[in-house]
Amino acid sequence: MISYADLDDASLLELMKKDDQEAFTTIYNKYWYPLMQHVMKAVRIYSEAEDIVQEIFVSIWKNRARLEIRAALSTYLFNSGRYMAIRNIEKNLTRSNYLQRLSDQIDNGGVPSPETLLHMRELEERIEQAIESLPGKMKEIFNLSRKQQLSYREIAIQLGVSEETVKKQVSNALNRLRIQVGYAPAGLVFLLSLIPHIHS
Repeated sequence: MISYADLDDASLLELMKKDDQEAFTTIYNKYWYPLMQHVMKAVRIYSEAEDIVQEIFVSIWKNRARLEIRAALSTYLFNSGRYMAIRNIEKNLTRSNYLQRLSDQIDNGGVPSPETLLHMRELEERIEQAIESLPGKMKEIFNLSRKQQLSYREIAIQLGVSEETVKKQVSNALNRLRIQVGYAPAGLVFLLSLIPHIHS
C-alpha cells in the first residue's frame, strides 16, 4: 500500500497524471494553506484569495494528463498564485469599490502589497505613454488639468480658449486613454489621483 505522505512532489505528480485522486488530495492538503497565505498578501480579500487558490488546484486536476512542471511544484504553484493575483487586481481595478478600498487603505496608512505596487507602476507607465501620444493642444490641456490641477476656467483663461473647449479636450483625452489603457474614464480619473499617493 502506498504511503502518500512519504512521497516527494515529483512522485505525487506522476501518480496524479495517472488519475490518482489520493495523490492530488495529498498535494492539495500540503500546499493549500501556504498558497492561500501567498495569494492573500496580494489580494487582501479572503474570499477572492480562496477563489484563486481553488481555481489553481481545479486547473491542475483538469489538466493533469498534459501538465508539464519543470520547476519545483512549490515554485509552480506560487508563480501561478502571483500571476492570478495580479490578474485579479487588474480585473478589480475596473470596479470603483475596489479602487475605493485601495484608496481607503492608503489614506489610513496601510501599505499596498508588492503585487499591487508593481501593477500600479505598470499602469502608471501605460497611462504616461498614452498621455504622451495625445495631440499637442489636447495633451497641454490635459496636463494642466491633471498635473497642475487647474480648473477648466483657469485653463481657459491661461490658453485663451473657452471653458467648453477645455472640457471637450479633457473628455476627448480621457476617451483616448480609455482605448489605449483599457479603463473607463471614471476609473482613469481615480487612478490618476491614486498613483501619486502610492508612490509617496
